[in-house]
Amino acid sequence: MTTARPIQIAACDRFSSAHKDLGAFVDSLCGTVAIEWRRAGVEGVRILDAELQDDVLLLLTGPGQEPLDRAAVKTFLELKRQPQ
Repeated sequence: MTTARPIQIAACDRFSSAHKDLGAFVDSLCGTVAIEWRRAGVEGVRILDAELQDDVLLLLTGPGQEPLDRAAVKTFLELKRQPQ
């Protein structure tokens, strides 16, 4: 029997007073996404897209080799902002 694995997991949330700062908010959202991938039997995550606008963070992820954390999101957003 074959178990289907997701090919993408998306998460979107708004920064609020539930988090002490923006970094804690990003950590929380990354942790939520990582838990879902682990449930699917996938250890690493690849960021397919990310957007932080008006205190709303959207993360679109796929299976990958690296852990999903605040530094990965920051790097992805910085690279996305650079002119092509």
